Order: sequence, then C-alpha cells, then structure tokens
Amino acid sequence: MYSKQASGQQGFTLVELLIVIAIIAILLSLAAPSFNEFFEKNRLKRAAEEVYGLVTKARAETVIRDADMTVAVDTATWCLGYAATPGCDCTLAVGEAASCSVSVAGTPVLQVVDASSFSGVDIDNGSNDSTFMSVQGTADGGNIHLKTDGGWELKVIVSGMGRVRICAPVDSTSTMGYAEC
Repeated sequence: MYSKQASGQQGFTLVELLIVIAIIAILLSLAAPSFNEFFEKNRLKRAAEEVYGLVTKARAETVIRDADMTVAVDTATWCLGYAATPGCDCTLAVGEAASCSVSVAGTPVLQVVDASSFSGVDIDNGSNDSTFMSVQGTADGGNIHLKTDGGWELKVIVSGMGRVRICAPVDSTSTMGYAEC
C-alpha cells in the first residue's frame, strides 16, 4: 500500500490541484451574474442618493438665500442642477449665463450631478423642473425617475409641501431597501 507519509512526500498532486481549480471556476461562473446585479443596484442607489442630496441642498439654499431655487433635469446629457434662475443648463461652465451655479462667498459654484460615475443608469424627470418657493417654503412638486438597464428603479419625489424622499416601485422595494412609492 502506498502512503504519502511513508514515502516522505507532502503536498497535492497535479490532478488534485486541477480538480480544485475546476470547482472554483464553476462556482465563480455561477456567482458572476449576482455580482453584476449587485454592482448595478449599488450604482442606482448611489445615483439616487446623489440626486436626493442635490435636491435637498436646493431646498436648503431656498431658505438660506430667500430666493426661489429651480432644479433642472437634462435627460439628453444625464445632468441635474439647480440655480436661482429657472431653466439652468447644467452642461454650461461656471460663469456662463444659464449655468446651474450659485454664488458662494462671491464666487459662482456649479451645483450639478452628472452621469460620470453612474454608467447604466438612466434619468428622467416625470414632470417639469421642480421649483422651491422661498415665500411659502413649498415646492411645485415633481419627481425624478432613475432606472437601470436591468429593470431596477428608484424615484426621488418632491411633494407640494417641499418634502424630498426616495422611494421604490412595488416590485423593487424588497431588494432596494426603500419605502414603496
């Protein structure tokens, strides 16, 4: 009878190593689609959080500056921004006439979220641009719809009272972790 210990040999044979590598390769090929879905959902969540943050910031700027702030969405270039002037164009550079910028300590600062780190996420404003009114502290409402190619969706909703929230359609709530729309 042949024994590894008796002969003084230690370690794995080439056949044993190849079998282990084959098993690992099969397991990884089965898990790869789950990783893609995981990354897709995280890109969508990050995009929704960035949009939510920008819209919330526009709401706060309305109160601080005592001026109406309009959040504009450009679906063609996947760009979202806000400014005191309605219809800001977030593709323009700081200082250009209709750029989405606000003055901070006398310097115009661009206030935008763009598609640079959200590949595979589409944006759509389900209604017109939202404006936060400084006089009453309300908004004209609206929503921004974010969707991936894989079918995951989130919405950033602005109510008429100026409340901003993120929600998920019914079929996405269990895996996205947000309340139902």
